[in-house]
Amino acid sequence: MKRIILLVILTLVYSCGYTSVLKNKNQQDLIITIKNMEGDFQTNNFMKSQLKLASNSNSTNNFDLSIKSSYAKDTITRNTAGIATDFKININLEFTIISKNNLKVNYADSINVKNNSENFEETEYEREIKKNFAAATKDKLILYLLSLDDN
Repeated sequence: MKRIILLVILTLVYSCGYTSVLKNKNQQDLIITIKNMEGDFQTNNFMKSQLKLASNSNSTNNFDLSIKSSYAKDTITRNTAGIATDFKININLEFTIISKNNLKVNYADSINVKNNSENFEETEYEREIKKNFAAATKDKLILYLLSLDDN
């Protein structure tokens, strides 16, 4: 009896017709061309690769962008020996949409991070933060560009 109930529940869940809102946002009907990049090299490269994946080379909607990024790692607290124990990471991405009369849009985020005694692990964690921020920012930017295209 339990197996039948479990089978019915699984069937309903898998066939409920759920689709993600951003399912088709991976490759939209737009071409994004990056004309200029300034600021943090790694953040810019993550953003560039995310936008390249989102572009559709067969589209007629072309957006020329300029990217300016900043990355700051500030100390929040120190222990009694003066060694930093907590950091605040601030990432800011400013996009200038050249093809829309230099319209500017800005995305920023910050996160508090505990100090890791292993420098390699800390560097990799910061890299993942930049990568995740670029992916989230790409989704927001594409939705914004598509809303501009609708007007």
